[in-house]
Amino acid sequence: MEINTNLIERIGKVDEELWQLENTRQINFFIGPNNSGKSRKLRELFTGARESWTYDISELNIRYVADELLDYLEKSSTAHTPFTLKYIHLGKLKHCLQKIKSQPNNFETLIATVYSESRHNSAYTRRVDEEEFRSNFIKWVDTRFALSVEKFTVEYQTRNWPKVYIPTLRSLRQVAEEDIFEARTAKDYFSTSSKGGEIFTGHSLYEDLKEHLLGSHDKRQKVRDFERYLSENFFFGNDISLVPMVDKDVVYVKEGDDEDRPIYDLGDGIQSIIILTFKVFMAEEPTMFFIEEPEHYLHAGLQRTLIETFAKHKEHMFFMTTHSNHFLDLAQERDDVSIQRVSRINGETKVQPALELSDVLSELGVRASSVLLANCSIWVEGVTDKLYLRTYLKKYIEELDDKDRANKLKSLHENLHYVFTEYQGSNITHWDFSSDKSGSDAQTPAKKLSQNILLIADADIDGKGDRVKALESSLGDNFLLLEWKEIENYIPFNPFVEM
Repeated sequence: MEINTNLIERIGKVDEELWQLENTRQINFFIGPNNSGKSRKLRELFTGARESWTYDISELNIRYVADELLDYLEKSSTAHTPFTLKYIHLGKLKHCLQKIKSQPNNFETLIATVYSESRHNSAYTRRVDEEEFRSNFIKWVDTRFALSVEKFTVEYQTRNWPKVYIPTLRSLRQVAEEDIFEARTAKDYFSTSSKGGEIFTGHSLYEDLKEHLLGSHDKRQKVRDFERYLSENFFFGNDISLVPMVDKDVVYVKEGDDEDRPIYDLGDGIQSIIILTFKVFMAEEPTMFFIEEPEHYLHAGLQRTLIETFAKHKEHMFFMTTHSNHFLDLAQERDDVSIQRVSRINGETKVQPALELSDVLSELGVRASSVLLANCSIWVEGVTDKLYLRTYLKKYIEELDDKDRANKLKSLHENLHYVFTEYQGSNITHWDFSSDKSGSDAQTPAKKLSQNILLIADADIDGKGDRVKALESSLGDNFLLLEWKEIENYIPFNPFVEM
C-alpha cells in the first residue's frame, strides 16, 4: 500500500480569511512567476496562530482506500457489507468514491462524503447515527488496512508544530554584532504579536553551536551527526569539526589535519547548505521549516542533495518558495514532494496543486534550450519534407518585406530553437500527442520528448481512419493539414519547365 506521510490538507484562519492548501507532502514547493505572491503566502503559513490551524493529516493514500472500497463493494452483496455501509445507497456510494479518486482528499473528507450519501435502506428501520457511523467506519478501515486511524488522526490534529523561517537575507558572515538580518526581516514582514516562530538567518550559528557543545550528551550528539553529514556529502569523508572559538565572532571549521579556518572561507554553496540544514539537525521535536528560495548559491547537484537531506528527516515538514526548475525534476521522481502553483488572478493570490508541471515550467521562464534541447519540434513525414520546408523557410525570410520580422526569424536556428522530427508516414499512429496521457499503453507519449510540437501532415492522410480527428483533438492549432496530397505539390511549376 502506498503511504503519504505528514499530509496536511487544510490550513485554517489567516487574516480572518479561510484558505486551503491541498495535496501537500513532507516537502512542498511554492512555484510561480515573480510577484505572484509566493513569499506572502509562505509568511502567512508561518505567522498563522497555532490555535487557528486545522490539520487533517493521514498516512493513508485516500485514492487507494476509495479504490479498495469500490473493489470490495463490487465483490460483496449488500447483506455482507460492513455495518456502517448497510444504510447507504450503494449506487450513490460508488459514485462518491469515484469522485474522491479524481481529486485530492483526506481521510476526514472521505468519511464525511460517504456519510452524506447515507440513505434509509428498505431492509432497515433506522438511519445510522453520524458518530456511530464514523466509529464503525474507522474500525472497518483499521481492520481492512491494518492501521490505527483514530490514533494518528488525533495525534496530528492536536500537534503544536514549532516553526522556523529562513529568509532570503541570510549569511554566516557576522556583518554586525546584532542580527540585523533578523531585525530587518521581522520589521518588514512581521509584527511582534504575529511572528509565528524562530527566524534563522545564520547569525546565531556561533551561539547555537556553543550551547549544544556545552550541553547534554544528546545535544553534543546532534552536532556530531551534523558534522558527519557535512563530511560525507561535501568533504570527501574527511573529518569535520565545527568550532565556536573563544574570542571569535564566527564559527571555525577544521577539515582533517588542516588548520582551523573561518567558516566564511568555505564556498558560498557549502555555507548555504549549512544555513539551510543546521536547524533541521538540531531540532528537538518535529518542526515546520519555511524557507525562501533555497536554491541560492546551489548548483543542480547541491539542490538535489539538499532535498534528499530534508527527505531523510521525515519528522519535519518543509515549505519553500523557489524559481528553480530542478526541483520540478525531483517532484516527478519522488512521492514526498508536492508542487504548489501560485498565481495572481484578478488581484488575488491563488495557491493550487500543480497538476501539469509543464505549465509551471513555462511560468518560470525555463525553455528546453536551457538544458541544451531545442525549444520546439516540427514533425514531418520524411527527410524530403524536411529539405523542402528548410528551403521554403529560407526563401520566405529572404523575400519578406517586414525587415524587423525577417531579422527576428533569422535569429531562430535549427537544432536550437526548433528541430525537425520525422514520423515516417503510418508510423504516426505509434505516437500519442495528447497532454493528458489518454493514448494506449502501446503508444509513445510525444510530449515527453518535446512539449511544443507542430505537426505537418500531407493531405493524403485524410480519410485514413480517424487520424486527422485524433491529431486535431490532441494538438489543436499545432496540427497543420496540407491542402495538397503531397508536399511536392507545392513546388512551383516554372523551375521544372526551365530545367
